[in-house]
Amino acid sequence: MSKQPYRFSRQVENLIANLRGIPEDHSIVERRRPKNLETALSNILDRYKIGIESLEDRIRDNWTTIVGEDNARYSHPSRIERDSILFISVSNPIIRQELQFNKSILLRKIHAIKNGKKIRQIVLKSG
Repeated sequence: MSKQPYRFSRQVENLIANLRGIPEDHSIVERRRPKNLETALSNILDRYKIGIESLEDRIRDNWTTIVGEDNARYSHPSRIERDSILFISVSNPIIRQELQFNKSILLRKIHAIKNGKKIRQIVLKSG
């Protein structure tokens, strides 16, 4: 059973430092108790969803199936905003026009992916 060492207040620490003849601590930063590394890493992994497959990953993995092999060469999913808007970067204006005409088909194919029904709108951008 490990016992945490007792921590004195800064005022008491400065009094002890003064008595010992060492410089007092006048910094603004407050000392915090060290956190358990395992708990801290677990919180970071949960907060930033590291190691958890996201909808963006699933769309990216199935991109050639969604838009077709020829269109996949000139386009790629950029990001998802507000959990419902998929931004697609398209480098060829002809492919962009084709994807614009087929938005409803693209949405239907995206909805077939796990959690894909969250996507309600597709925005095509040059890039």
